[in-house]
Amino acid sequence: MPNDAIESEREQMAADAGFIAESGGASTASVSTAESTRSARAVVLFRLIEGPVSPQAIGTDTPISTGRAHRALTELHKRDLVELLVPEEATDGPIFGVTARGEKAAFYIEQQGKT
Repeated sequence: MPNDAIESEREQMAADAGFIAESGGASTASVSTAESTRSARAVVLFRLIEGPVSPQAIGTDTPISTGRAHRALTELHKRDLVELLVPEEATDGPIFGVTARGEKAAFYIEQQGKT
């Protein structure tokens, strides 16, 4: 029975990783090779691993636009990979953070990249 739970979790991480990777690529100018080959969803997720952030900050800190960051955040939020920490109506705008499920998916992606 415990092996079934572990296998189920692995399958969920693989599915989440596939979802993250299928997003359109980030347009880049001069960024690291690893970041330039990641999808917009992956860029956003890995930026959130560093700490909570707004779509505007992602647009500034990464090679993707603020609009694309907001779309990626919305898509990731629908899959429970990120969570809204501060609502859109707040003075500073929305702030998002990564969920435990999102952290697991990021870990899975990183592990797959090392093989």
